[in-house]
Amino acid sequence: MPGISASSALYVNGRLLGSAGRTADSASSYTPSAAPYSVTFAADRDVLDIVLQVANFDDRVRGGLTEPVKFGTTKAMNRAYWFSAGSQAALSLLMVMHALYAFVLYFIGARQKPLLFFSLMGICGAVAVLCDVDYILSAWFGVSYEALYKVSYLSYLGVAALLLHYVRSLLPELPILRHSRWHFAACGLFGLFVLALPPKLFSLADGLHTALLLVSYVAAPIFLYRAVRRGAPDAIYLLLGVMAIVSNMFWGLFNYTFSLDIGYYPFDMLAFFIAFALYWFKRYIRNAAETVRLAERLQAADKHKDEFLVHTSHELRNPLHGILNMAQAVLDSPEGSDKEANRERLALLISVGKRMSFLLNDLIDLNRLRENRLRLNPRPLRLQTEVAGVLDMVRFMTDGKPIRLENRVPDSLPAVLADENRLVQILFNLLHNAVKFTNEGQVSIEAEAEGDKVVVRVVDTGIGMDEKTASRIMQPYEQGEIQAETNAAGFGLGLAISKRLVELHGGQLTVSSTPNVGSVIRFTLPAAGAAVVDPATNEVTATRLVEEDEVLASAGTASDPLSKAPAREDRARILTIDDDPVNLRILKHVLSSDLYEITTTTSGLEALSLLNSGSWDLLVADVMMPDMSGYEVARTVRTIFSPSELPILLLTARHRAEDIESGFKAGANDYIVKPVNAQELRMRVKALTDVARAAREQKRLEAAWLQAQIEPHFLFNTLSSIAALVDVDATRMRDLLIAFGDYLRASFDSANSDQLVPLRKELDLVRAFLYIEKERFGDRIQVVWEVVEHLELQVPPLSVQPLVENALRHGILKRSKGGTVRIRIQDLGDGVKISIEDNGVGFEPDMLSQTLHRAEPVARHSGIGLTNTDRRLKQIYGKGLLVRSHPGEGTIISFVVPK
Repeated sequence: MPGISASSALYVNGRLLGSAGRTADSASSYTPSAAPYSVTFAADRDVLDIVLQVANFDDRVRGGLTEPVKFGTTKAMNRAYWFSAGSQAALSLLMVMHALYAFVLYFIGARQKPLLFFSLMGICGAVAVLCDVDYILSAWFGVSYEALYKVSYLSYLGVAALLLHYVRSLLPELPILRHSRWHFAACGLFGLFVLALPPKLFSLADGLHTALLLVSYVAAPIFLYRAVRRGAPDAIYLLLGVMAIVSNMFWGLFNYTFSLDIGYYPFDMLAFFIAFALYWFKRYIRNAAETVRLAERLQAADKHKDEFLVHTSHELRNPLHGILNMAQAVLDSPEGSDKEANRERLALLISVGKRMSFLLNDLIDLNRLRENRLRLNPRPLRLQTEVAGVLDMVRFMTDGKPIRLENRVPDSLPAVLADENRLVQILFNLLHNAVKFTNEGQVSIEAEAEGDKVVVRVVDTGIGMDEKTASRIMQPYEQGEIQAETNAAGFGLGLAISKRLVELHGGQLTVSSTPNVGSVIRFTLPAAGAAVVDPATNEVTATRLVEEDEVLASAGTASDPLSKAPAREDRARILTIDDDPVNLRILKHVLSSDLYEITTTTSGLEALSLLNSGSWDLLVADVMMPDMSGYEVARTVRTIFSPSELPILLLTARHRAEDIESGFKAGANDYIVKPVNAQELRMRVKALTDVARAAREQKRLEAAWLQAQIEPHFLFNTLSSIAALVDVDATRMRDLLIAFGDYLRASFDSANSDQLVPLRKELDLVRAFLYIEKERFGDRIQVVWEVVEHLELQVPPLSVQPLVENALRHGILKRSKGGTVRIRIQDLGDGVKISIEDNGVGFEPDMLSQTLHRAEPVARHSGIGLTNTDRRLKQIYGKGLLVRSHPGEGTIISFVVPK
């Protein structure tokens, strides 16, 4: 028997077999109940008398028998009932489980409102299912008719009210959904109305109840469809789920209104939960991927933060290093010393301090810009004067760089309306950035009027950048790509602050750049219009700018007064590398010019080329430099010079243990962290230059000692040859004795410990040696001389004879028939090339490399050899031996002596 509003009783053949509530002819005597029930009876006659009594004094919407009465066997009826009731119970349990896990996630997670709304909506939906079709809430749990009626109304109302709020919480970008609060309020008021009144009264407003449901079930799919069209992620699953629940609700309303017997099917509700589960799974997967991406960004930001701190340390330590050492240099200067030199030192100290102040002001201004606390005081200004002053401020950065600064702002340019201090800050940041990333060429600034705006362009021929980098550098703390061992010095704030300051002036700043070609930074400022500019004001301003920073400009043009001091002839030669010209000048002030001959450069590549210009006693390099870091310079130098031949001192603001370890692994002899004590720097420089000089002296003495240690076999063989000629040829014997005497005299000559000797003397030793060997080996040795006569030249002692001896011992005498040795001396104009060529057995490449780069000490009586000669030539001329050899064809060994 289906649920009948509001009470029923079933009589079969006059017997009461089942009932729901109590039927009566008055409201005071009947008891309402709409729970369905089943009865079983046996037909004991051909005709059955079935009577159904119905009473309804409460339900104003439905009444009487609205659904068909079903007949069947007991088994069939039970199966149909339990399928329907079991489906409803299972679906309710599923909805409660989803509501519970959403509720738990809400409280243990980030308190996301969609989870709370979904949980409440699931509970309302579960209760609504228990109140439908088989009235499980009443039949199984004994809930009264009035309570069931109210719970049914409230559960459907709750689903409708929460559905729009749930959609709103998932799609906050739809502004129209903010009106859903009025629908929620209407549902709340109607719910209070249901709770306060009995069913026979609030059922009169069933039309309003239906309207509230329809608003939600019609609006939700529309909003979700719009979200799908806009490309909201995974909104299609929400749309499908809502369409499923809307289908279920519409079929329920349709069945309720027209009393259709369509049974209960859970498929639309299952589709609802499947769709929403897919949505939450997709959202979880997307959030997990987003979490991974954010974690990677966080790690990158953390690394970027560390790099920024390193850059900040470097940028602050550099000026601090300069200030301390310049002050120390003034303090250490003797009484009565050149006052002008001390004035320049103090002026440079002040300028370095102002540069440090600029960097700190950038950090302060960035914070003010973020908090919108920066205020401008615009007034008419002549851009030409401001540009001239700022160019003087950045001119010191061009010291050591072939860069030309050009002011192309026309005198006819109208005045601009700007805050003077902020305009100077903009120009300084842009020009400072342009000069910093330009190694050669020019940096120019130009301007022109366009309507009520003035367009300013800063053009450079620097390294440029790609589009990705150009779009990124406008963010705070961003710079171009920084390799692991290089540094683009600075905080990365200049462009970001300049862009914001230009925007505060009502203009725009853009960047266009091409890698390896250059960059153009363009910004606009409002023209001052008819405002009158007081030229005297700007002249005072320009003068003040120049006075404050004139020493930075003079640092690149004025000669160092210390360089005029009388210099000793045996000064140690030091090559210093730093991308900051101010640091180079500080080093020259700290190190005495009468003790050291200091050559400076701002490029690692240029420093490597200078190594070939002569002998050096020390290389001082900054680690953090653009293009080529100090580490790379050290590694390259170590492929040419050993640590004792050319010591390397790294000077930088980096002080972490791994940085110092990297420096020593790259080949540095010593490492000083800025700011360094001036006295400590002098002592370390002295120690390293003494090492280089001692190594050079040791090589000279080693060559002389080895030459003096004549091999016993050579001595015995020569004496045996002399003895053999006594009875054979007295003339040849006499000539051999003379040659042997010349050879011994040259071998024991004290001049062998000098740095240079005349080429003539070296060739005399070679001739004596060759005469002796030719007498011993006869026609197996052929000698060809190609020497420029009357050539006055100084060469290192014992630099040619060891090469000739090598050509004999390891070349032609390895052949049974011997060979030819060619001694060639060529005048190249700016130098003389000396080469020894033989057609002997030649060298294997591996053996040749081991011979030239042998690190172990030379054994006694082993001769001078190629290693010692190569190192002495490098120490003196910066270049060693050039060896070309092919196995079986011969060897050519040569070196160049500059005139």
